[in-house]
Amino acid sequence: MDYYYYLAPLVGFVAMLAGGFWGLGGGWFIVPALLTLGVDNPVAVGASLLQMLPSTFLTILHQFKSIGWGKNSWGLHVALPLCGMAFLGGFFGRPVGVFLQELFNSRKPHQCIYLILLGFILYKTLSLKPEKNPDLSSADVAVGVGPIKTGIVGFLVGVLSSLLGIGGGTITRPVMKNNLRVPEIFTGKIARLAVFITAVSGTVSYLMQIETFKFGDPGTDSLVLGLLMSVGGFIGFPLGAWLHSQVVKSGHDEKASRSFSYVVTLVLLSLFFKIINRIIISQIIILICGLFLIVFLLLFSSWSQKHPAAE
Repeated sequence: MDYYYYLAPLVGFVAMLAGGFWGLGGGWFIVPALLTLGVDNPVAVGASLLQMLPSTFLTILHQFKSIGWGKNSWGLHVALPLCGMAFLGGFFGRPVGVFLQELFNSRKPHQCIYLILLGFILYKTLSLKPEKNPDLSSADVAVGVGPIKTGIVGFLVGVLSSLLGIGGGTITRPVMKNNLRVPEIFTGKIARLAVFITAVSGTVSYLMQIETFKFGDPGTDSLVLGLLMSVGGFIGFPLGAWLHSQVVKSGHDEKASRSFSYVVTLVLLSLFFKIINRIIISQIIILICGLFLIVFLLLFSSWSQKHPAAE
């Protein structure tokens, strides 16, 4: 058994600790990490999607009602069209990926798409404007949000999530914050729901690859790696979600949102060096990113509780 199978639970824990905090699927960290460790791209993508299901299920179940599903709620106007169309889009990601690979005879286009996406996410995160009412906690405020536009965004999120092996939160988070003006407390919950929904449809298409149930079969390798990572993710995701709730309660919503830019920068650099075949540099950056995630989130959450924002 290759050494990366033994590292899989640790990779899952680190990725989903951050995933639970920011409302992400962890694929933005898992896929570059597995690629750096020598895992084939199709296996890395499939495993990334699969591990999101057991890792996020209990947290999603616990938070589902608190999103709010009444008239003019964020759940009805944002979560429903966004997640519903993302579910449909998730079935198209793998066929698009296969088409690109056959067209270019390489997986480089996939990595370049991911690199461009991370750059966009970094820009949107850094350009985020402060919320006019950061203490807003009512669900009944989603008036004027267009469900058609939100649904189109959701479909694209589903396609890209399945194609790249990410949970979709990396896209839905900046869209909800910058364009839909969703408060941080609901952004995290809806993004986590989108992670689970897109992972369901995306995982189905990758598990259909299984032919032999033996190591070396892409579908089987994705399944085994995904289950191993979910062992760590099962602990990391709810812990990250709890840390996020403590930060929001302390009034540091915007700091929590903007802090994602630090991580995106590290992952973006790692993937860039992977594309230009500077593997050792890429591995070093991923290790730094993993350590940074654990230390930063724990220290930031502790600091926010000791220094609540002035009302």
